[in-house]
Amino acid sequence: MGGLVVAAALSLLLPLPLHAAEDNAVVAESLRAMFQSGTADTGSEAANAALPSVREIYEIRDFKPIWVRDNGPKTKARALLAELKISGVHGLSPEFYHVAEIEALMQSSEPDDLARLDMLLSGAAVEFGGDLANGRIGPDLAPSENAVAPLATTPAEYVAGAEAAENLRDFAGALLNEDFRYVRLISKLNEFTRLQASGQWPAIDAAGAPIASGAGDPRMKDIRRLLALSGDLPISLMGGGDLHDDKTIDAVRGFQTRHGLDPTGAIDAATLAEMAVPIGDRIRQIKVNLERRRWQNRGLGDENIYINLADSNVKIVHGGRSDRFVAVANAAELGALPTFFGSVTGVEVRPGDVPEIALTVQSPFIDRIGGRGSEREIAITDAVSVASDLIAVRALPGETIDTLLASDTPARIEFGEPLPLFVTFVTAWANGDGSVHFRRDPTGRDAKVAALLQLD
Repeated sequence: MGGLVVAAALSLLLPLPLHAAEDNAVVAESLRAMFQSGTADTGSEAANAALPSVREIYEIRDFKPIWVRDNGPKTKARALLAELKISGVHGLSPEFYHVAEIEALMQSSEPDDLARLDMLLSGAAVEFGGDLANGRIGPDLAPSENAVAPLATTPAEYVAGAEAAENLRDFAGALLNEDFRYVRLISKLNEFTRLQASGQWPAIDAAGAPIASGAGDPRMKDIRRLLALSGDLPISLMGGGDLHDDKTIDAVRGFQTRHGLDPTGAIDAATLAEMAVPIGDRIRQIKVNLERRRWQNRGLGDENIYINLADSNVKIVHGGRSDRFVAVANAAELGALPTFFGSVTGVEVRPGDVPEIALTVQSPFIDRIGGRGSEREIAITDAVSVASDLIAVRALPGETIDTLLASDTPARIEFGEPLPLFVTFVTAWANGDGSVHFRRDPTGRDAKVAALLQLD
């Protein structure tokens, strides 16, 4: 951000007139000594990488601490610690922010300990703030998964924001993107975590024979429990018998829809495999996808195209509403595409016996949406209708899909304003009706992100 913003952030950290009981001079000398001796350490890789900026935060205050006084931690320090301790609600770990060491130092009155505590809290504010704003796994760590450029925020701005906040939870919330689906998924993480703790989630045997509609099977007792706990079957029907009856058939259809399966109602091998996934694995899957949601670190606006390769789904948003859904036809060939932002710039046609029409794209990874599919092309179903709809609202008057299709040579229509494009790989999400959806990941991308988040 610009110098004026940084200066404003730093101004929030200027020391106020101090009362005798609030003197910080002793801890200030310990902090000064840390920086002068080269032993200053915030515990945050991001903050330590910009240590001159961190030093500037303290120098402008004449090294007076931000989070503590000579007689111990400030109330603000305890509030920040409380938020760090519950960072698990975001699928993050308190260990990332040195919570155990911070908590131990909160009990000390030694100046060097309090100086170390102040540094750790500043580093935690930077680390936690950056994780919420951009995700913990940036392009520098896993460019094959996340190619979204992080929002540029200095350590000073994170520390100043946390220190000045009336409510640390509001500070954390302000760093998140505006996507309501993130909050929905947090709710599901909480729900699944409580279900795991209850011990009620049943273990389903996927090795047995499929269960046809109307058939009986001793596994139905556990399947009924699973369907009730997952919200597909009314709780009042959880204790039914061994018969796969009309009620459980309807519930299985709902379960299959939420897991991207053909909603036949019969409990086939694929359905049993999804039912047999342990709840701990589902919790891990939700945490992985909370991280992916954090990579979407900006609002997409009221007009955009959102592509989820894990679901082979393309959503065209117009006027803030989902206007059309089509499918990705070559999703299996696009497993190497990371999460990225781009823009749709127009429509082009390549003549032939069957004219090939596609949306033109500006991005580092793909050139077109439509066509027949290639390494740099996302093939979609019903490309002509999608292109026609977009031309109608984004092209100049008089330009239509018909004029393009009638051309004997390659032709193109440029949009007056590019359309934001976001491509991602999300295998768990929650809808507004409270349902949570999961998709399989044969490519192993979830496992890679889970390992980077130290979830295993």
